[in-house]
Parts: sequence; C-alpha cells; structure tokens
Amino acid sequence: MPAATTTSRSPSPPDAPPIALAPGPRATALSNAFNGALAATLKRISYDNFASCFPTPAKYRPETMDAFWRDFTGRLEGVCKSQFESLIEDRSVVAGLNELDRLVAEAGKRRDTAKESGAELPVPPHTLPPSELHHAHLHPFLNAQQEHLQGELSATQASNAKIIDNVSRQRSEMEALVRGLEEVVKDLEASAAMLGAEEVSALVDDIKAMDTEMKNQ
Repeated sequence: MPAATTTSRSPSPPDAPPIALAPGPRATALSNAFNGALAATLKRISYDNFASCFPTPAKYRPETMDAFWRDFTGRLEGVCKSQFESLIEDRSVVAGLNELDRLVAEAGKRRDTAKESGAELPVPPHTLPPSELHHAHLHPFLNAQQEHLQGELSATQASNAKIIDNVSRQRSEMEALVRGLEEVVKDLEASAAMLGAEEVSALVDDIKAMDTEMKNQ
C-alpha cells in the first residue's frame, strides 16, 4: 500500500480580528453625547414653559395639565431614544466606530514602535501647506497628460520625418529626370549642329524622290 504523500500548502493570511459588538470609546461617547443633548432638550420643556402654552387648562385643571406634560415629555424621550437606537443598529454605527477605534489604536502602536526604533516619522497630511497638497493631487494627472502629449508629439515627428523623406526622394527623382532631359536636348542640338543646311536639303530631296517613286509603282 503506497504511503500517503503530504503536500505543502502556503499559509493562509491571518484573519482580521473580530469587531467587538460592545460599544467602544467612540460609540460610548456618541451615546453619552446624545443622552446629554436629549436631557438638555427635555429640561427646557419644563412644566412652567409647557403650561404657558396652555394657560386656560393650566389655570383650571393643573392636575390634568401636569399629567399631560409628564406623558408628553416621557413619550418624546422614548421616541427619540427609539429612533436613535434604530439608526445606530441600521447603520451599524457601533461596529464602524469600534473598527475606527481599532485602526487608531494600531496606528498609535506603529507610531510608538517607529519612535522607539528611531525611524523617521511621515509628515501628517494636515500639516502640509496647501501648495504641496495641491501639487500632490495634480502630479499624477499632469504626469499622465505629459506622457499622452509626448506620445502624440513622437507620432507627429515620425510622420513628419516620413513625409520629408518622401519629398526628398521625389525631388531627387525629378532632378534626375531633368538632367536626363537636358542631356537629350544637348544631344539633339549637337546632332543638328553637325548636319549642314545643304545636307539637310539633300536628305529632304532624297526622301521626296523615294516617296514619288513608291507612288508611281
């Protein structure tokens, strides 16, 4: 029976740490801020302020007005808290804030580690001047545009070089043709100069005689 062979597998990347479901520092601070704001709002709806809006019932039925005020403020507090908790749950606010807490804590640990090792810390972006931030955002775009324009310029230069080469070649062919025609003209002029007027007249008479003889036959 053959022995089972073991295959080596590359280790899988570590899983991300689970996000805590209990409210962290930021989620707790958000909840405390909401509760404080709600309490301050309800405190402004005091019985005196509320009763001043309903002077007649407050004067003749103060017990009923007091019960109505307590019921109103209690229901308002309950509705606000219910909507806040529903919003927190629907948007997964606690999980998101806990993840932010974790990232901030990890960044702080890396910063402390870098300080202890003597490594140069990166410059925080919010401390950079506007001009550097502006150039940092535009630099990739400008580089891409420069490369695009450089490519178009190279293509245009190559096309122009090809056109210049064709024009030069055609000009050379035309010059060679003109030189050939000039040589032919010179040869014709030389041949005409060699033939005298009498020789030309005699040659014409001979041609006419040959033509007449052929017609009489």
